Amino acid sequence: MTDIVKHEAPDALTRSGEGLRVAKAMGNMITTRYSVELQGKRYVTVAGATLLANGLGYTVREVEVKYIEIGGASGWEATAEVVDQDGRVIGRGSGICLTSESMWAKRPEFARRAMASTRAAGRALRLCVGHLFGMLGDRVQTVTLEEMPE
Repeated sequence: MTDIVKHEAPDALTRSGEGLRVAKAMGNMITTRYSVELQGKRYVTVAGATLLANGLGYTVREVEVKYIEIGGASGWEATAEVVDQDGRVIGRGSGICLTSESMWAKRPEFARRAMASTRAAGRALRLCVGHLFGMLGDRVQTVTLEEMPE
């Protein structure tokens, strides 16, 4: 006879409390090393968001990257997922990087592809743990730096 073990997912209050604990524990390191100040507001980088997610037992992975053309511009569209320790998808996001962006127009193709992937990861992470960015400091925004316009 085999025993069946049922794992209960933690309730929302338990997950929320753990998130707050991790954000407070990592707050100084993330704001010092993994954020940038723009116009008096602080933005966490994708690397900082990844660190915060790792503290909660999550990781981000690239799912798909494809070459696209939109309105005369070309570039890359990427999709990323945030997964828990059991491989369950808990969030998903997409991002693009196009030649119509002045900062990216003359950059090599591989760089635009990488930025699309970074933006997708940032979006997926923000949707999962962005609410915790506010616990990192009073001027920290809930959007990642890489999602900001030029």
